[in-house]
Amino acid sequence: MANKISIDDLAKTIESEVRNWTKDVVDDIDDIKKDITKNGVKQLRESSPKRTGDYAKNWTSQKLKNGDQVIYQKAPTYRLTHLLENGHAKRNGGRVSPKVHIAPVEEELVSNYISRVEKRLSQ
Repeated sequence: MANKISIDDLAKTIESEVRNWTKDVVDDIDDIKKDITKNGVKQLRESSPKRTGDYAKNWTSQKLKNGDQVIYQKAPTYRLTHLLENGHAKRNGGRVSPKVHIAPVEEELVSNYISRVEKRLSQ
């Protein structure tokens, strides 16, 4: 049997239920972000070019103050990401071909994030 609510308490009850639902959704989305980020770091470590292995090992993630998650390269190898992903000029002429490894992982993570968030919101 449903609870009986007076007209005066209806707005408060609706507000309370919406707040509870919003908190649950935000918590679930934070969990999705954390899982996607962890998976992204793993994929980048696997797909990164390996000469000495330091570049691949230096992929990591961090949660920002606003709640966002970011994947990045730790120092001193963070300068290599642009050079490896896009190629660069050689010292004595010519070019080094790009080793695209970030863009495919980024596309997969974004599409996975969007689909998981949409699935959660449709529940």
